Amino acid sequence: MSGPGRPVVLIHGLWMRSLTLVPLARRLRRYGFNPHRFDYRTRHGTIADHAAALDAWLGERFTPGQPLHFVGHSLGGVILRALAARNPAWFEGARTVMLGTPNQRPSGTDFLRQSRAGRWWLGMAGREVAAGRPSQLPVPSGVVGIIAGTRSRWWTRWLLEGPNDGMVRVAETCLDGVEVVTLPVGHMGLMFRQPVVEATAHFLQTGRFDGNGEPARGLC
Repeated sequence: MSGPGRPVVLIHGLWMRSLTLVPLARRLRRYGFNPHRFDYRTRHGTIADHAAALDAWLGERFTPGQPLHFVGHSLGGVILRALAARNPAWFEGARTVMLGTPNQRPSGTDFLRQSRAGRWWLGMAGREVAAGRPSQLPVPSGVVGIIAGTRSRWWTRWLLEGPNDGMVRVAETCLDGVEVVTLPVGHMGLMFRQPVVEATAHFLQTGRFDGNGEPARGLC
């Protein structure tokens, strides 16, 4: 059961900083959670480097096995999976929500990988994601839920087939045995839109989405 004030660790995605998670943190606090924002320089370091930094950061604030929840946006969800490989004790009894996380190799990065500028933009961790590294990582223990966006963007429609959030296809967010729901928001909107906050809070409270979002049937 989730008690009032249960800590929720928020992890941002590529090219973001923890400041972008302030609105999400404030809204989750209204649901009785105690949000903590992890900050890291996304382009500087590998996925394993970021997971090690998160592991150390958690160790300064919490104790492995202490009741925690996690929310990762985009690359942040991949870092959580790498943390699960490094120190699975953090996820004992946890509930984890991934927002638009590319859990499979994202086809939209193929174009970026072809140019020097694109590879620079992706950074070390982004290049690992583009090469399919997430598919080699474990799913965190505890209960995991995924929210995927379906509001595509005209400037990436030529890169992405099927429902997508403008950067990641719904099918690329999926994990075996994990509940996936969709909401009509874009990739960045997954951090800010109220329906996403409501679905995230409900999952953290109950371990289910219960109608918050449309089930991604046939898309995974």
